[in-house]
Amino acid sequence: MTHPRAVFTEGSVARHVMVMSSTSALSLLAVFLVDIFTLLYVSMLHDPLLLAATGVAKVLIFLNSAVSSGLIIAAATVLSERIGHRASKASSRLVTHLMLMVVIASGATAALQLALLEPLTHWLGADGNTYEAARVFIWLTLPFSVLQSAMQMAAQILRTAGDSRRALCVVLSGAAVLAVADPLFIFGLGLGLEGAGISYALSALVSLGLGLYWLRARLAMPFTLRARLLRLHTGKVMQVGLPAMVANLATPVGLTYLVSSIGAYGTSALAAMSVMDRIMQFAYCVFFSLPAALAPVLGQNIGAHRHQRVAAAIGFSRKLVIVYGLMVWGVLLLVANPLANAYELEGAGRAIFLAFCHVGGGLWAVMGLDFVAIAMFVTMGRPWLVAMFAWLRASLGTVPFIIGGIHLFGAAGAFPAMLTGNALIALTSITIASVTARRFLRRRVEAQAQV
Repeated sequence: MTHPRAVFTEGSVARHVMVMSSTSALSLLAVFLVDIFTLLYVSMLHDPLLLAATGVAKVLIFLNSAVSSGLIIAAATVLSERIGHRASKASSRLVTHLMLMVVIASGATAALQLALLEPLTHWLGADGNTYEAARVFIWLTLPFSVLQSAMQMAAQILRTAGDSRRALCVVLSGAAVLAVADPLFIFGLGLGLEGAGISYALSALVSLGLGLYWLRARLAMPFTLRARLLRLHTGKVMQVGLPAMVANLATPVGLTYLVSSIGAYGTSALAAMSVMDRIMQFAYCVFFSLPAALAPVLGQNIGAHRHQRVAAAIGFSRKLVIVYGLMVWGVLLLVANPLANAYELEGAGRAIFLAFCHVGGGLWAVMGLDFVAIAMFVTMGRPWLVAMFAWLRASLGTVPFIIGGIHLFGAAGAFPAMLTGNALIALTSITIASVTARRFLRRRVEAQAQV
C-alpha cells in the first residue's frame, strides 16, 4: 500500500494540466458515448414509449448526479490541499469519508426521487403509459446511480492523487461493460428496456469494484470509520460541496427556458437543439471536465505553498481554453453545412443549427474561461461565488438575451443570444476570479513571511 504523493507540486505545470484535462475529458466522452448508444439500442425496439421512458429516467439520474458532482469537486479541493500538506495518513482516512459522503448524499436523493416517482414523472411530461414503461427501468437504474456516483468519486480521488491512468480505467471499465451488456441483454436475451436497466446496474458494480480496489491498494484507504473525524471532514467538504450543488442546479433551469422558447418554432427547432446538445457534449468535453481536472493541481500547490506554480497553472489553463475553443470553432465553421445535411435539418431547425456553428463556437471560446474560474473559486475559499455566477448565467445571462435574440433574429437568434449573455457572465467571472487569486496568494505570502 502507498500513501498519496503531491505529484502536481513537481515537474511541468502545463503537462499536469494537459494530462488531467485530457484524461478527465476522455472519461466524460466515454459516458456520453455510452448514453448515446443506449438510446440508439432502445430506439431499435421501435417503441416510442420505451424511448420516452429512457429519457425520463436519464433526467432523474442527471438530477442525482448534480448533487454528487458538487461533492466530487469539493473532494478534489479538500483532498488535494491535504496531499499538498503531505498529510498522508490523514488523507487516507479522508478518502474513506469522502466515499461515504457521496453514497449518503446520492442515496438520499435517489430515495426521495423513488418516493415521489409518480408525481415527478408526470411533472416531466410523462403520461400514464410512459410512466408504466419507465417505472421498472427507473427502479433498476436509479438505485444503482448511487454506485455510479461512488465510482465517479473513486475516479476523482485517484485523479486528485495524480493517478490519472487508473482513474480513466475505472470510468472506461464501466463504459466497456455497458457497451457489451446493452446489446446482449436488450436483444440477445430479449429483455428490452429491462435489459438496459440490468446493464446499467452491472456496469456500476464492475466499475465501482475496480475503483474501490485501487483506492485500497494505491491510497491505503481504510474500511473503518471515526465518527469525530467524519463530522469534521463533512463540515469541511460541505463548505465547498453545498455551493457547488446549488450551482449545478442552475444549468437545467437556463436550458429549460431555452428549450421552451425554441419549442414554439416546431419540431425542426427541437431537433436542432438535440443535435447541438450532442455536438456540445463531444466538442467541449474538455471544458466540462476542467474544474475537476484543474482543482487538484491548484489545491496541491496551494497546500504546498508553491504560489508561482499556482499562478502558472491558472495562466496556462486560460490560454488552453482560448486556443482549444478557437480550434473547435474553426472545425464547426467547416462542418456546419455538411452536419446540417447529415441530420436533415430544414427550416427553423437548420437556421438555429447554422447560427450555433457560425457564432456560438466563437462565444464558447470565451465561455470556457468560466470553468477555469470555478476551479479558482473552489480552491481559494470563495465557493459561493461559483453558485452566484451559475445563477446569474441561468437568469440575467439567459432570459433577457433569448428574448432579445428572438425579437431581432427570430428562432436563429435565440441560442447565439444566450451564449452571448453567458460569455459576458464568463468574462465577469474570470475577472473576479483573477482578482480573488491575486489577493489570496498575496495574503498567503504575507502570512508565510510572518511565520
